Amino acid sequence: MSHARPHRLHGARVALAAALLAFTAVLASAASAAPCGACGKNLIKNPGAEAGAGITAVGAFGAVPGWTNDAGQFGAASYTFPNGWFSARSKGSPKRGKNYFFGGTTTEAVSAKATIGKQTIKLPAAAAGRKVTLGGWLGNYGSGPSANMTQVRAEFADASGAVLARLRIGNDTTIAGTDMAFRSRKGTVPKGATQVTIVVSFANGNNYKLAGADDLALVLA
Repeated sequence: MSHARPHRLHGARVALAAALLAFTAVLASAASAAPCGACGKNLIKNPGAEAGAGITAVGAFGAVPGWTNDAGQFGAASYTFPNGWFSARSKGSPKRGKNYFFGGTTTEAVSAKATIGKQTIKLPAAAAGRKVTLGGWLGNYGSGPSANMTQVRAEFADASGAVLARLRIGNDTTIAGTDMAFRSRKGTVPKGATQVTIVVSFANGNNYKLAGADDLALVLA
């Protein structure tokens, strides 16, 4: 009988350790299953430049609601813009509306190395650790080193604005002609991220910046 007590004590410790592991697993499962009302929805506002008027003449400019002009002259063009690179007959988003994002034909756009537009989005508390997909329709203007190329980035940052991770589509040299092509990339929202900035840039180009983008999306799984 005197030798049974240590065995019972060891058994109790094993049982306690197993219970703690099970409890930890339950907590982890509960955390991963935390409700996410924003999941499955496009977090980008005005993702197709539909809010506001798209320009229809060279040298015109119209601000894009929900977006800020960071460089050049970030704006929207109408698919009816006769001097634009993309039209209603171009290949592109099956859900496109009347406008698309483009780099501009104003003096500011022509003289800038890149036209850049941004939108910062507050992330839901349940976003950290979740899968995320960045997607959109991209179109380039021209070819070779001087081509006007489209790029879209999602920059995940903490509350201080420090970037923790990036997700990018473009530059893609396989996109050519007067058509747009859909591109997407998956990633994971980093721990500590409280916001994400969508950066759309139309870089290079010797004259007008006629590259475009349409129907952008950032979706949490």
